[in-house]
Amino acid sequence: MRRFLPLFILFFAPLTSQAQRVLEPRHLHLLVSEGIHLILSQEYAKADSVFRLVTVEYPDHPVGYIYQAAVLQTKALDYELVLESFELDPVLEQALNKAEQLLKSDPYNAWGHFFLGTIYGYDSYARVERGDWFGGVTKGLSAVSAFREALEHDSTLYDAFAGIGTYLYWKGRKTEFLHWLPFVSDDRKEGIAMLKECWEKGTYNRFAAANSLVAIFLDAGNPYEADRFATLALQSYPSNRLFLWGKATAQERIGNFAEARETYERLLQAIVADTTENLYNELVCRLNLARVQLRLGFRAEAERELKQIMEMKKKKRFVKHLSRRAATKFAEAESLLISLTSEPGR
Repeated sequence: MRRFLPLFILFFAPLTSQAQRVLEPRHLHLLVSEGIHLILSQEYAKADSVFRLVTVEYPDHPVGYIYQAAVLQTKALDYELVLESFELDPVLEQALNKAEQLLKSDPYNAWGHFFLGTIYGYDSYARVERGDWFGGVTKGLSAVSAFREALEHDSTLYDAFAGIGTYLYWKGRKTEFLHWLPFVSDDRKEGIAMLKECWEKGTYNRFAAANSLVAIFLDAGNPYEADRFATLALQSYPSNRLFLWGKATAQERIGNFAEARETYERLLQAIVADTTENLYNELVCRLNLARVQLRLGFRAEAERELKQIMEMKKKKRFVKHLSRRAATKFAEAESLLISLTSEPGR
């Protein structure tokens, strides 16, 4: 399941009292903050409308196009959609053109380098999703380089820490078998420290850092910290499905099945209540909820969820890129249901 992003997709959060840097003029900052709030509230059509307005009111600025890309990538993650290049690439191309023009007129503009890093980061993630790992790594390195240059020009631009920190952890994670070599460093601790600092001091990327930290701590076998950061994020956006996935997963791994059950129920409610059908995530959520209910001894409730999954199997069709994964989940649910209903004494 693509619940967490290992490289560069960024969630954005409105200004907090701890923030150090904001966009100028203030009207631009307010528009972007409103769009960001809508992304985190998972109101993607409204968010896209706000960022399209930004491109109209600030036609020479890259930020409107950058956040249009943020909407596309976050929506694709949330709904398990294929990130289509014909939708994303033209937006990134516009953003890149505007960022390069900004840096051409002011090579020392820290925001310009930050924008460039963000654009490369989105491109990196999209390439990896399409199977272009070499292109993804290349763009990822370019993103980190741009973020570092932004910090050279303004060390208080803590939002850049989200991209660098995420990269450092996953680079270390994917190359850990090479750490015995003198020229291959393990910068995972540094990456985590940068992400925590972004959470504490950033302006726009605080929730990017929280998302990365949830994924990282789950990967590192520290579900307690994953649960902590998911909980912090949910205090601001209690119905955000991506953070609910993180919290439920962390609680299940901790062994806190009662709380995991409650969180999966919250998540299922958020999925079903959404105006956009989200079949695969509903299937997985119901299956996970059934497993947790069985761990707690709630057999009737688990059986009800499993039967609901079997109804989905009969009535619902899944898009091509999810059909094989859905078939695996259906098989797991059917096996659980058979085991549950065939036990002696029923």
